[in-house]
Order: sequence, then structure tokens, then C-alpha cells
Amino acid sequence: MSPSGIFPTLQGCTSDPSPPSGTQRRLTLLSSVPPPCSAPAAVMRTPQDYIDLAVEKCDLPETEASRLRLLLESFTKLCSSLPGRTDVLTHYIYTNTQVPIKQKPYRLSVVKQAMVEQKLQEMLESGIVEPSFSGWASPVVLVPKKDGGYRFCVDYRKLNAVTETDAYPLPNITELLESLTGTMLFSTLDLNSGYWQVTMDSMSKAKTAFITSAGLFQFQVMPFGLKNAPATFQRLMERVLGSLRGKICLVYLDDIIVYSPTVSQHFQDLQAVLDKLQGAGLTLNLKKCKFCLSQISYLGHVVTAQGISADPAKTEAISHYPVPRNIKEVQRFLGLAGWYHRFVPGFSQVAEPINALKRKGRMFHWSDRCQQAFDTLKGYLTSPPILGHPDPNYPFVVYTDASDVGLGAVLAQRKGFAIEEVIAYASRSLNRAERNYSTTERECLAVIWALEKWQHYLEPKLFTVVTDHASLQWVLNTTKTDSRLIRWALRLQKFNFVMEYRKGTLNAAPDALSRCPVSSTCVLMTSSQSDQGAAFPVSISAVREEQQKDCEAQKIIKSLAEGCAEIKAKYAVVDDLLYRINQRAEQIHYRLMVPKSLTIPLLQSYHESPLSGHQGIFKTYKRLYDVVFWPTLWTDVKDYIRACTICQTHKADNRKPCGMLQQTQVSQPNQMVGVDIMGPFPCSSDRKEYLVVFVDYYTRWVELFPIRSATAQTISRLFREEFLTRWGVPDFLLSDRGSQFVSSLFKELCEGWTVIPKLTTAYHPQTNLTERVNRNIKAMISSYVGDQHNKWTQYLPEFRFALNSSVHETTGVSPAELHLGRKLRSPMDKLLLGRNPPPDTLRYDVEKRLRDLQEQVAETSKKAKHRQLRNYNKKRREVTYHEKDRVWVRSHPQSCAGRKFSAKLAPKWKGPYRVLKQVGPVNYSLVREDTGEDLCTVHVANLKPCYPTAAELDILEKRKVLDVFLSSSDEDEFVGFS
Repeated sequence: MSPSGIFPTLQGCTSDPSPPSGTQRRLTLLSSVPPPCSAPAAVMRTPQDYIDLAVEKCDLPETEASRLRLLLESFTKLCSSLPGRTDVLTHYIYTNTQVPIKQKPYRLSVVKQAMVEQKLQEMLESGIVEPSFSGWASPVVLVPKKDGGYRFCVDYRKLNAVTETDAYPLPNITELLESLTGTMLFSTLDLNSGYWQVTMDSMSKAKTAFITSAGLFQFQVMPFGLKNAPATFQRLMERVLGSLRGKICLVYLDDIIVYSPTVSQHFQDLQAVLDKLQGAGLTLNLKKCKFCLSQISYLGHVVTAQGISADPAKTEAISHYPVPRNIKEVQRFLGLAGWYHRFVPGFSQVAEPINALKRKGRMFHWSDRCQQAFDTLKGYLTSPPILGHPDPNYPFVVYTDASDVGLGAVLAQRKGFAIEEVIAYASRSLNRAERNYSTTERECLAVIWALEKWQHYLEPKLFTVVTDHASLQWVLNTTKTDSRLIRWALRLQKFNFVMEYRKGTLNAAPDALSRCPVSSTCVLMTSSQSDQGAAFPVSISAVREEQQKDCEAQKIIKSLAEGCAEIKAKYAVVDDLLYRINQRAEQIHYRLMVPKSLTIPLLQSYHESPLSGHQGIFKTYKRLYDVVFWPTLWTDVKDYIRACTICQTHKADNRKPCGMLQQTQVSQPNQMVGVDIMGPFPCSSDRKEYLVVFVDYYTRWVELFPIRSATAQTISRLFREEFLTRWGVPDFLLSDRGSQFVSSLFKELCEGWTVIPKLTTAYHPQTNLTERVNRNIKAMISSYVGDQHNKWTQYLPEFRFALNSSVHETTGVSPAELHLGRKLRSPMDKLLLGRNPPPDTLRYDVEKRLRDLQEQVAETSKKAKHRQLRNYNKKRREVTYHEKDRVWVRSHPQSCAGRKFSAKLAPKWKGPYRVLKQVGPVNYSLVREDTGEDLCTVHVANLKPCYPTAAELDILEKRKVLDVFLSSSDEDEFVGFS
């Protein structure tokens, strides 16, 4: 449903207010630049021309065709050449951040700038866009079209990255097709630039803003390229068609089909659907509509009165696969067929005549048996269970590959563990220009071609694209405007997918299709399957050879030869290989006996290979247990995985966190004060973005100060003017390790006012009481701001009153009573409790009240701290490290789109480090083992033991032997050694 041409000429449409005069002048000046030469303009057709064309192509007799003409001519508004504008719904963009994303405009030549301004002028006049004052800004790109012109596109990739996914469900394609059974006539309808007929929500227009040399503009209608546009469009069509869906029509995104059992009924059904569309303010693209046909292609299937069949295009790439002409072509075809060998009964027997051609020393001869096997395998590949029907409940996978001569792709669905079902195959030849593309460009072209070919299956679901070209993953983030790659990346904006790399030998099917595309007579290249054996680190011949050298294995073999009954019950020799026998139920299970010399390669393969996935001890052990045996299998697996550096650094520690609760002891107000900075928040009306929080550890008194910027200068001035000079000098000030609190300016302020600053340990903010207060403040703010997040400062004084006047669970009294010696009264308190006590008794009451409260708080706090200690320590474990112990430190990486770095995929631990000393009950000072770099104090919860690898253990063992040897030898024996 993409618009034809760069933009349609939208004359006569009611325009919105014109842009400011400055913008208008810039557009006028730039539009005067002559456009570049392009292909001759196509002959403009009127709606009546397209009606005549549709009537000519319909499968109706002349009298009925005239009736169709009259029906279409009665819907003049619906058949307009201009996009309509519906009020059924609007498109809203939900983002997971309120911080606008602003990008600079891409650099364009003077000629292309003139083209951009010309399109802007047309869109402004037609009400498609309007001038904007948004904080959001996405750049514009001109994408070449086949006719020599250019299409105006906005690069919304960064906006889409922060847009929440609209999970609106799509219809089940199989169920849709079943609804067409027993019908005779079909019509398909296509909307005129359908997205542009949907109005943008007023709150989301700003997010569609795009930037050009002429200024900032935003869409009034739903633009192409937005992440959730397909979901909104599906929702719109289902609302418009309402109860007609499933009875006389179906809709799947932009594919609308009207179906009926008779001609007269079809006219009634068609009129009902057209009435609904016209009533919603929509218009049709008559050029793409088809009316009253007895056979039609819909959602990858051919629909006729006789029934529904798969579109031949889905299997054309396989059914037209050429007969192999040499050994390399045989290897290529077997690589394709072998990709789905588990679905082919007796695959090795079926493929034996072809497989025999690969045997060394045999002359290549394509016999009748080879042809029969070839046809049989192609039949399996194009029928169930390999080729199946799409099911929206399972994820789609698209495999793509490109060669020097063609493109290949397979559309599949993952329908269970290790089960994939093919939905369609595809291949095509590269034209002369495409064969000059770089490897990366050809691989990217394969992805675009495949996704657009199967768009009706994939949009807007999340799916996976598998490619054997690793560098292709950065293409989606490229910003090179002169490259065709960015134009292709923009065409992929509407798809929601993740890219997965898979080496070529594991991507055999699309690889084979790309090297033998339909209608191509290319010569096949090398085999994708022949090198797969290189992935196995241990061969059967190596096991046989090592068993002959292994003393333990030879003892068992000798006992078997002597007829020892006990050994015969547990071991057997088959083909000169020693096996361990396990009795499982009524079956005998043979496990290959592995000598000690081969255990490390096997452990490495069964744990570190991508097919093993660095899984845990139990899963790795069970995988090995089913195949091999050696006496210390369980212990070796446990030790190997525990020492695996990848597992130690990348896997989460699922045990209880380390470190018991360490409570701060305070006995009077202003003895210790905690401070923290919250934010940034959305900029408020008074331009505040951060909130500074002070908490007194004894009284729990809270002070809140909104600020514009969280610089060291601002924090230092605030601490002096708003806290020190109002409440006096605290003994200690506890903060995190933010740059503001470790700056020289803040340190000098504390030193001048005799305040002792204390810092929490890195990445362990639980030390600071302020963190708990911050959670309460956030909950209060979110409870009152609603959708207007920029009003977060409005009720801060009231929140401070609420915190200071509420009874604290730990002290049993309110912070105000301990801090001021009295309660804070609210307006309702005053109304209900009456006047204050007489002034002459106030001082006595305050002094007595404070003494009583201090005694009460001491007792209450003791009980509360004991309860906190008990509850906290239930979920912790006590761990102690000693000097020179090796440890990993928890890593806290941050994602960076520019570097294509995701924190979720980064190691969770860094190091190793050595413990320098213990600086408290739960804190340690560390030094980097390889560089000697000192690390700041780290809490024990962010540490875990570092176990030596097998190689390191081997070195340590050799050092121990050498130390013993040196200590027991005379010095003279080593003369001459260096």
C-alpha cells in the first residue's frame, strides 16, 4: 500500500494553515532550483480510466460488467485519486522515554535539496505535514525509484528503537483461507496511500518531526516507516468493516478480499464493503484493485471456486532446481536436502544413488536411479511435513543468502524444540548491475528482497533473519547517506526483526538456492556440507588409537579377553572400540570409553561449542553421559565448567547475595545526614530537572530541593545555603560516588565547615538511607502527575510535609517530633483538634517531650533494627575473602547504539582481581591482576570467587613440582642453567 510516485499530486484537498512566512520564503526560493533530468513522466490516468480497465479485466459477461461499471461510478468519493482522511481512529506513538531524540539533517546536494523542498511544498499545501516546534527530529533521505525519480523518506530508525510495540493481533492466515471455501467470485481492494488516510494523534505529531535545511516539520497523517503503523492499520480496517469480516470479506493488513457464492450476491457484498469504506472517509487506489475474478492470488495462495492451493511461486525455487552436472553440484544439492534430512524417512537410503557419486575414484554418471532419487528428494522438500501452512502462534524465521549469481531464501516457522517447518522457498538471479555489488550489498539485497516478498506473513510480528554474513548486522544502523545501504535500511523500517548470524556451513538451504536461482543456468560452487566434519575435535580413529595407549582401557580389554564375568557385565569391545554397558529398562545402552588424554577436547566441545551453548553442569553432564564414559566424568564436568572463564564472567550468580547487614549507629539529630540526587526528570515549567534529597539518620527528617543542573557548583551552593546555614553542621555526610560529591570543590566546602564526607561503596547504594526515601518520593510523584510528567515539582512541598509528619516505623514517632519537639498539624488536624496549648507550658512540654521521645526512640529503634537484621540476613550469606584471593567484580556496562554494544550481551563480571586488604566487615580493596591497577573499595555483594582454568591449574601444578625439586637439590646442580 505504498504510494506510487514520489508523492501524489494532492490538489483540491483542504489545506491546514500555511507555514510561517520565513519557512514559506525558503521553500519558494529553493523550489526555484530546476529539478534533475529523470525518466519521462507517465501518462496521467483518471479514476474513470481505472474503472474502465477494471471492468475490462473482470470475469463477467458484458451485461454484468456494465452493472459493475455503474456500481463503481456511484462511489465517486471512494474512487477519488486523492488519499482520504478517516476519523475512525488516530495513530499514537508510545515511547519508553520522554527525552526527545534529535538528529541532524543528512547532507544533500543542491539538486536533491530542491527536490526535498518541492515535496515539502506539495505536502504543506495538501495538509500532509505542517511546520513543527518539536524537540524530536529525524533526518530525510531521498530513495531512488525504478522510474528514475526519488521517493521522499524519513529515517525513523531511532524513534522506532524507543517505541513500545503494539501487540495488536493479526488474523490466522489458515482460518482466513478456510473462509473462502465454496465461493465463486472474488474482488481485492487496495487503499490509496492507506497510511496517509490515518490522522496522527495530536500528542504524537511532534514525534514524527523531520528536519531539513528549510526547517522542522511534522506529519498530520501517519507516515510510512513508523514501527506500529501496520498494527494501527489492521485495527482501523477491522473497525471499519466490523461485522462484515468473516461473512463477506476478509482483511489482512492492506489485503482486503470480498468473496461471494454468486454474481448477484457479489454485487450486494461489494456494495456493502464499499459503503463501509466510503463512510469511514477512505479512498481506493483503483489501479491496484481487482473486481469480480474467478481466480485470485491472496496471502501466498491461489484461490479459485474449486478450492485453495499453494502458490506455485512458493516451491518454484525447488521444483526448478537443475539436475547436478558434476561432483560440486551434487554436494550443493545434498547440502540443501540434508538441511531437512530429519523429515525425510530413510534419507540416507533415498539419497544413496546420488551420495555414491561423491566416492573417491568413481566416475561421474547421472543414472536413472540418481534421477529418481533427485525427484523423490525434491518431492519431499515441497510437501508436508517439510512444507507446511503458516501459523501466527509460532515465530517466523527467514534464512537468506547471496552468491555471485543469485539470491536464495527460505521462510520457515519454529514449531517446537528443534522443529522447523518450511512455509516457502524463493530464489532469483542477479541482474548485471547487481552482480557488481559488494558482498555486503548482495547479502543485504537478499534480506530486503525476501522480507518484501513475504511481507504479508511477517508484518508486524517479531521474527528472526538468519544470515551467514556477520557484518550485515551493522547495516541497519548505517548513516552513510550516499550509500544504497541506508536506502535499503529505510525499506526495512516497517519490519520488526532481529538479525542472527550463522556460519555458511549451517546455512545450506538458502546458500544452495542462491547459487542456482530460478531461470539461471549458473555453475554451482563449492559444497557447504563437506567441511562440517572439521567441527568435531575428536574422531573415532583417535579414540581407538588412544584406547590402545591407555593403561586402564588395556587392562579392561585384557580382562574381557580372559573372560572375566564381572567385566563382561560392564564393558564390551565393538569394532576394536571399548564401550561401557549400561542397562536401561530392558535396553542395553553402549557408551564409548574415553581415555583421559581426550577428556579435555570432549569437555570443550560439549560445553563451549555453539551447539552446546555453555550450559550448566547438569545439562552438560547428561549430554556427555548419554554418549561417553570415563570414571571421573561427573567430577571433571563440574571442575571444568566451574573454571570456565566465559561462564564465570557471563553468567549470573543465582545464589543468595553476599554480605550481612551492617547497621549505622546514631544517637542524636544531625549526627549523620544522607544526600542523594534524583533525576533527570522531564523539564518542569520552572526548568527544574533534578531533585536533591537530604535525610537525617536519627530523626528521618527530609529536605527536598529541585534544581536545574546537578553540577558540583550547584550542589555545593545548595548544601551551604539551604542546609548548613539552616540546620547546622552535621558530623558526617553520606553520599554515593557521584562526580559532584567527589569533586575538589565539594571536598573543600566540607573541610571548611568541618563536615566529614563518607562515600558508599561502588554499585551498592543500599548503604545510604536516602535510597529508601527516594522510592517513597518517586511513588508520591507518579501518583499525582498522571500523564503531565513535567509537573513533577508541583507538590514537592506537600510531599515533604507528608514525609516529615508521618510516624516512622523504625522510631515509632514522626521526624517532626524528634526534630522540632512537636507534631506538624495539617489543616484537617487543626479543624478536628482545636487550638494550641497555652504559651507558658509550651517550653516545658517541648523539653519533656524530647526527653521522653529519645528514650522511646532508643527502645523502638533497637527492636526495629533487630527485626531488620533478622529479616535481611535470612536472604544473605556470609562470605569472607583473604589477602591475595582471586575474585571477579560485578560489571555494570552501559549500552551504546553508536558502538553497536548491548549491555545485555556483555560480560556480567570483570577481572580477575586480587584482594589487597579488607577495609571493613563487608568491603574490600582490590588490585587488577594483569595490570596492577587499584580499584576503589568494593562491597562483598559485588564479588565472587575466581576459579583457575585447566591451563592455569596445569601451570600451578608444574610450579609446585619445580619448587619441590629446587628445594631438594643442591645449588651446584643448576650451574649452566638459564
